[in-house]
Amino acid sequence: MLRFSNIPACTSMKANRTLILLLFLTCKSLFIFAQTSTYPAPRLHYVTVNPETGHDSLIWFSITGAYPEIDYYIIGISTLRNPGEFPPDYGFTGVGQVFVPDTFFINTNLESSVHSVGYTVWGVNDLGGGPTTIQNGGFEQPPDSTIFLEVDFDTCQATITLNWNDYNKWRGSTDEFNIYRRTGPGVYVPVAQVSGTTTTYIMTNVTGNQTYELFVEAVNSDRIRRSTSNRVDVFISLTQQPNNVNADYATLSSGNSIDLSFTILGTPFNTQYNLVRSNSPSGSDPEIVTTFITSNNRITYTDNVPFTSGIYYYHLEGINACGQSSAVSNIANNIILNGTLAGTNVSVSWNEYEDWSGGVERYRIIRTSGRENPVTDTIDLGSTTTYYMDDIGALANYADPVSSLVCYQVDAIENMNIYGLQGKSLSNRLCFSLNPDIRMPNAFIPNDGDPTNQVFEPVFSFEPEQYEMTIYNRLGTKIWEGSEPWDGRANGKNVPEGVYLYYIRVYNYSTDYTELNGSVTVLYR
Repeated sequence: MLRFSNIPACTSMKANRTLILLLFLTCKSLFIFAQTSTYPAPRLHYVTVNPETGHDSLIWFSITGAYPEIDYYIIGISTLRNPGEFPPDYGFTGVGQVFVPDTFFINTNLESSVHSVGYTVWGVNDLGGGPTTIQNGGFEQPPDSTIFLEVDFDTCQATITLNWNDYNKWRGSTDEFNIYRRTGPGVYVPVAQVSGTTTTYIMTNVTGNQTYELFVEAVNSDRIRRSTSNRVDVFISLTQQPNNVNADYATLSSGNSIDLSFTILGTPFNTQYNLVRSNSPSGSDPEIVTTFITSNNRITYTDNVPFTSGIYYYHLEGINACGQSSAVSNIANNIILNGTLAGTNVSVSWNEYEDWSGGVERYRIIRTSGRENPVTDTIDLGSTTTYYMDDIGALANYADPVSSLVCYQVDAIENMNIYGLQGKSLSNRLCFSLNPDIRMPNAFIPNDGDPTNQVFEPVFSFEPEQYEMTIYNRLGTKIWEGSEPWDGRANGKNVPEGVYLYYIRVYNYSTDYTELNGSVTVLYR
């Protein structure tokens, strides 16, 4: 059911229609019921709100060419009277009229600043008889509705949330919404662009003690028609926010705990920060390790969690006066080195350092060999996280032949970041014990033509301090001892062919020694 009501004067009237119009326009409580009309509905081109004045502008297409009897247009605002009724019960309140041939109207009422306003237009022929003979034309439904913008300012999170309605008759035909900030008369700075199906947007990191004058523009799929919303002015009065934080590094300490360092950027003030640890870069299973309340520029902490239990990811979050996290650092994580020893070949690999502000400049292998006065060298590896087939056979420490120790550690280095900081992270140490090789021949030939085969002696992979060797016959009688190769003689005479027993003690350059025993066969040609 459609009703019309309250049609006030909004424009000047032609002299020859003054009396009729006065009668028409002063009937404030008169309801004019729609008659069967021969006039089509004027088609609205668009409805928009002026972001400078807040006034609503309407443009429609003329119908006077085909229907010259149209005298004027009436502009009405649509109101849904009974939301539960079907078909919908719309009422229309006239807000103005425009004489032919004009097809443009400005509503200076600021109603669109408090809700969306639906407009329609219809043609009128007064038939020369005044209000009692008025014939109304048709009008389009649903009405063209203004875009109404609402904002919600969160002083704790320093965000502005914008919500708006779609342009009523452009649903499915809106290409995009543009969000603008007015910075001066007629000066509109783009804030964001969202799809034509999106009617919400969150502005983050807004600046305090400023007024944000915001409005939304809908762009029709014809790329010609555009409609702007009401403008909303928001003064930003912020809760004091924590400074931004840089996670400098996470590194393994000498005590096999994880040392952490964070830098508070800018001039700090007394603020609460939470140190958060999780098991993945995405922050799954977060756990607050400790809380700091500090005004220092630097925060350091040692997490005594055993590094062998996994890779940990840390960040520092600043807590604002609302008790909310509002300044979160990048991630810092420890590096765990793993590897294997196959023969004398070592292969190692490690996890990446995830989230330095400057990124990883390079990884280095730090390799040490020997227990006493170890020798250290480094191997630059660039961005790779693996190092294969390092032959450490030549690194045996001859001064410590019982157990040569070769250790590895990864050193990650950050590119110099925008804050002028360069982080560094050390992994755990991974060591391999390379036992020196002592081999004993199982036979020799004292009268062989090759001098190598004429004596019995240990074969070393290193240079021992000295060794002592004792030879026994099958009865267990000692027949020879010395610190040099045995030539197969006992008391100056060649021993008979047969199997003999030996015992050897090898001394290194410390208090340790190695004992070996076994049997050797003496042969003659």
